[in-house]
Amino acid sequence: MAPWPLVLIYGLAGLGYIVTATYLPVLVGAALPNLNSAHVWAVFGLGAAPSCFLWHRLHERLGTRQALRLNLALQALGVGLPVLAPSAAGYLLSAILVGGTFVGTVTIAMPAAQRAAGKAGANMMAIMTVVYGVGQIIGPVLAGSLYAQSHSFNSALLAAAGALLLAIAVSLRL
Repeated sequence: MAPWPLVLIYGLAGLGYIVTATYLPVLVGAALPNLNSAHVWAVFGLGAAPSCFLWHRLHERLGTRQALRLNLALQALGVGLPVLAPSAAGYLLSAILVGGTFVGTVTIAMPAAQRAAGKAGANMMAIMTVVYGVGQIIGPVLAGSLYAQSHSFNSALLAAAGALLLAIAVSLRL
């Protein structure tokens, strides 16, 4: 995979997952006050725990591009699901999908960064880590701004899902 599009994809992934990861308990508490948000957060963690192994295996079988696209597509679905299905099941599925993919993004992208480092003549892992972090900062700031305008996280979740879909579009252009 080309080095600089990979950096952009990774930054968009950082922005995309962080809105759900940051606001999941708030989202659940506001939308479903009878559902214990700690349980949904635990499901997020349970999805994350085995994901490195799953995504490493899929990466070996499918290759970087296909595994990354599948990962980002499932993540985008998970991020957008509370808007599409604002129910206990929707939030639980969102938690498992986002929890089960965000670490997988790292599992797929970092080896690709190592391979791309020679082409770029740069420390791609360091650059990608910085860009991912910038995405993680922009995501909650954007979400807070959108929430202030609408008093709902729906637009923030859709923007975050859009960032993940944009990452897929960038990967398709390679």
